[in-house]
Amino acid sequence: MIYAELAGGLGNQMFIYAFARALGLRCREPVTLLDRQDWRDGAPAHTACALDALCLSPEVTILTQPGFAKRHLPRQNAAKALMIKYEQRKGLMARDWHGWESRCAPVLNLLGLHFATDGYVPVRRGPAKDFLAWGYFQGEAYFADCTDTIRRELRPQTPPAGPWAEAIRAAAYPVALHLRRGDYCKPENAILQVCTPAYYTRAAAAVAAARPDATLFVFSDDVDWARQNLATAGLPVEFLPRGDAVGDMALMSLCRGFILSNSTYSWWAQYLADPGRAVWAPDRWYAHTKQTALYQPDWNRIETQ
Repeated sequence: MIYAELAGGLGNQMFIYAFARALGLRCREPVTLLDRQDWRDGAPAHTACALDALCLSPEVTILTQPGFAKRHLPRQNAAKALMIKYEQRKGLMARDWHGWESRCAPVLNLLGLHFATDGYVPVRRGPAKDFLAWGYFQGEAYFADCTDTIRRELRPQTPPAGPWAEAIRAAAYPVALHLRRGDYCKPENAILQVCTPAYYTRAAAAVAAARPDATLFVFSDDVDWARQNLATAGLPVEFLPRGDAVGDMALMSLCRGFILSNSTYSWWAQYLADPGRAVWAPDRWYAHTKQTALYQPDWNRIETQ
């Protein structure tokens, strides 16, 4: 059995699902996602499972048992705890751990654990009866061999409808602009704060130069701030009221262009869009030197400073 622990919000959970599902397909094994509700008030941040409204495979089970890994996967859980403790002691958020985690991966895989916080760390199933995955697995490389399946299963069960869906479909060239503030504004998350108004101004200007017929549809967890601070390079703009996470992502994925924040949420919106979409993204995902595997070859990178 392959197990993977959920962490973060919808975007992160979708990456964890995609990683575990792809590994399960390659190994022909069932997958269980562990919904760690005991992380609600701790770290890494986790609220609640947000995947239920998606077209998940019946071959994937979601289990809500806080202590499951500790009780049933003691060896894997102990190795995971040691990795977390070491990286936290050395400064988890402030350092690029990709090289270290890649060197550890072969031994951990033999023990039945895959551990990856950033970047692409190749995985080998190994001989252990049960296999535990812990990390964020942020990159298409983790599931590039089954992209059609992942796209199909991570679409919402209810297709987008209503006046905003109609407005997006009616626009000559709809562009989803995603502005994330919320938890990114907390001091402990300073490493994530790279998408300033200046970045969005440059991105909107690049969209206007490429597609003068574009209309911007702004999605944000702080719509009032967006109204007051975003410049749109003369393009018409619509500010959408905040809805539920799956519904807003479904609306975003109707668009043909995307101005991303440094968020896995907007990453998935562009990934689930129809072929031929155009993407404008920040040229740095972090405010530090940490690297990411999220960039795709056809993205247009916009200066963040």
